[in-house]
Order: sequence, then C-alpha cells, then structure tokens
Amino acid sequence: MLRQRKIVLGLAAARLIVALIAGFPGAAAGDGLGENAGQGNGAVADLNFGFKVGPSFAEHAGTEERGAEYRVSSHWRESFAAGAFLRFPITSRLATQQEIVYARKGSRQDIGVDVLEIPTVLGVTYDMDYIEIAALLRFAWLQWGGREVYSLGGTALCLKVDDHYRLRGEVSDGEQVVPIWADADMSEVDMFDFAFVYGTGFEFAAAGRRWFAEYRFSIGWNTLAMPTYAFVPFGEDSVLIDNEPVPLKNQNHLILLGITF
Repeated sequence: MLRQRKIVLGLAAARLIVALIAGFPGAAAGDGLGENAGQGNGAVADLNFGFKVGPSFAEHAGTEERGAEYRVSSHWRESFAAGAFLRFPITSRLATQQEIVYARKGSRQDIGVDVLEIPTVLGVTYDMDYIEIAALLRFAWLQWGGREVYSLGGTALCLKVDDHYRLRGEVSDGEQVVPIWADADMSEVDMFDFAFVYGTGFEFAAAGRRWFAEYRFSIGWNTLAMPTYAFVPFGEDSVLIDNEPVPLKNQNHLILLGITF
C-alpha cells in the first residue's frame, strides 16, 4: 500500500513538473530570441537572420618556391564586403549559420622577373570579386546580460563574378627604356575557389535589436594560377612575353558590423 502511494505521488509530481516547464515563459523553443537570446539561460532561440557589412583587406599568399624565376612582394587590396545570413540554433550557445557574402579580393604585387633576359620589376594589380556561400558553426563562449562573445568556423564555396588583371613596368638596357603592359580580364583563372573561414565577434542588444561586431578571415584551399604575361611594343605591333603564372592563394580579412532580426 505504501509503495503504491509513493508511485502515485511520484507520477503526480512528474506531471506537475512537466506542466510547469511547458508553461514557463521562454521554456519553449520559440520564446528565446528576443530578450533571452545570448543570456545563457538554456533557452533555444528561433531561426533568425541578419546582415553584415564592413571593410576588407585582401591579399595573395605564395605557395611555392620557384628559385630565381621570379620574386614576389604582395600588398593589400583594400575594399569592402557585405552579406546576409540565416542562423539555425541547436542549443542556446551552438548554432549553424548559412551565409552569402559579396567579397572583393585580390592583391597588389611587385613581381621581379627577367624580361628578354633583363631583370625588371612589374607592378601588377589583381582584382577578383567573389560571391561566398558559407556553411559555418557558431559557438557562444561567454554570455552575460544580453551580450555574448562568440567564434565561428567552416567552409565556403567562392564563385568569381568579376576580375581584372593590370600590369605596368619598364625594361631598360641602360640606353633605351621600353614600357611593358597588360590590361585584361582573368578568364583563364579558375572561376571556383574553396575557402576555410573562421572568426570571432561580440554581440549585444541595443534599440530593441541584436547588433554585432565581427572579425572574419578566409583563406583559399586551392592554388590559383595568376597571370604575369605582358606586352612589349615592337614597331607598330606588340610582342607577347608569356611568363609562367604565379601560384597564389586568396586571403581576406574582414571587419564587419551587423544586425540580427
């Protein structure tokens, strides 16, 4: 009799706890987005979306040593990036994030080569604009008072939507100076690039919205054969100097400000 009474009381207590949890504000998955998002109270937020924009600092990294065949000094391409994202919460701290970002990449290169057996330095501009489609994991390490510090990482498929190659230089034998140049698209460079993406950020609530500041870095997985050819005037025509392409990888540093809805 005593055992049956304990079982009945246990079932009644379990039903009461379930009823309290089901009726508690923020306990349901759909109640965690607004005030509770990022507060570490265990509630899982709804699906949300947002936008981000900010400056980018792109460069190319060399991947192979080619001896004295050429010498490369790389400089930033300073531009901007902008995009949108969808966030799918898994827990109050962990989420997956799908992004589409327009990112302007490329670099400014000083390439030392031998043109017609004469050492020279070529000033090269690589402009490459991409649409990045990224799949990321986002984890909030610290959460307090509606604020959070998070990190993110994953991969991105990068589709090249615009590009331009420009070269300027001079060849001098000590008596005569000959200008060399190139100005064309880079259709010979792979349209697709694949990148590893990671970053960190700080998110907070203000004016009824969620805002964030984020640092993000992406580096290409595959090497791109970047052109170094040039034209030299010869009478009324031009002669093509077809140097070997330079194997380089895209890199991009982004500083982004954004809003979450």
